[in-house]
Amino acid sequence: MAISDRIRAEAKRTIDGMTKYYKEYSDYADESEELEHRIARIEASMEGCNGLSQEDKVQKTAENVFELTCAQERTYDALRCELKRTRQTIRDELKEGLEGLKSDLKSDLGRMEKKIEESGSDSSATCKHHKHFITKFISENPAMSCGVFVFFLILVFLSGHFELIAKMCGVK
Repeated sequence: MAISDRIRAEAKRTIDGMTKYYKEYSDYADESEELEHRIARIEASMEGCNGLSQEDKVQKTAENVFELTCAQERTYDALRCELKRTRQTIRDELKEGLEGLKSDLKSDLGRMEKKIEESGSDSSATCKHHKHFITKFISENPAMSCGVFVFFLILVFLSGHFELIAKMCGVK
């Protein structure tokens, strides 16, 4: 039995789509080799759809499964590498953002403290004063306070210590 027109058309559509993708988005030197392997897997799978003997079909199916397994493992490794690079990039950007936020927060706190001192409401440096200062700061800057809270929550989540913080807050 010959390979059906439907199977040939599906293989051609798939190979054309892969080739177009690699032409438009390829940014690695070894991708052309990977494209050749992917095309070879499609062609090998297509061969298994013709009138081979039962033994040859079983052998062709085993070879195709082996090729797919190898491709899956290479893809898994590539995804893990990309995830690691992306995670590091996010961490670096968050660290830069945190430094900027710290700087902004220090200057904002300095201005707030100066305003409080100038207003004459700064009677002492007691704990009560600090609580009042923090409360006043949050009430006067709700958007920034919320942003800082969300930013730190994201940092905790990305650092992997979310469960530890949840335990400290009594969440089970």
